[in-house]
Amino acid sequence: MEKMTLSDGFNRRKKLAADLATWTNRLKQSGADNRWYRTQKVTGKGAFAADPGTDRSTERHYTIEECRKRIAKIVKEDRSLARRISLTNQIATSTIVDLDGKKRELTIPELLVLRNDIIPKLEAVARAIPTRKEGVPTLKETKTYALHRIVNKVERKKTSFRDEVKVEEMELLGYDVVETKDYGLPQRDVWNEVDKIQEFAQRVKQAIARANKVELID
Repeated sequence: MEKMTLSDGFNRRKKLAADLATWTNRLKQSGADNRWYRTQKVTGKGAFAADPGTDRSTERHYTIEECRKRIAKIVKEDRSLARRISLTNQIATSTIVDLDGKKRELTIPELLVLRNDIIPKLEAVARAIPTRKEGVPTLKETKTYALHRIVNKVERKKTSFRDEVKVEEMELLGYDVVETKDYGLPQRDVWNEVDKIQEFAQRVKQAIARANKVELID
């Protein structure tokens, strides 16, 4: 394990916090590839052919899995550093079932770090996970993404005169199309992960209450 002073530890945790914010933002952007264009037809020959100059797209730079793997590594190091900084000669401990289902004996400083620092970060990361859009037509679905297409008719009002009578008609300019590869996870899976973290937070709170009942050494 790397040797460092308390100052080194605090500075390293600041860097990890910045890295976590960066990768959390990348995670938010990892849920979809998008394409925008205008087309003249949505049926028959030449359907969904993009009009010249209207086609543009964005692609994700990282997958959800890549972001979550990097975040897990950052949180693991952050938690390890927090533990090293917080540990003292205190004897007050409490047993708790961790997120991995294992029982652990933790000190009050460790429990406080979990409650005040690690758990809020874990929950923020879980809430940042892109979820699959529901209630939209799906053109294609694979193990990794669902393809959605949204079509909006584009019209403008056209005014003309016939026998000195003003006539207003709607002229079709084309169709705006948005195609999305949705890499989001099922909403229920994300909700379950958030619930799991919140239940862990409640266990930590109860463990702190138990540990605080230990008598202080004179």
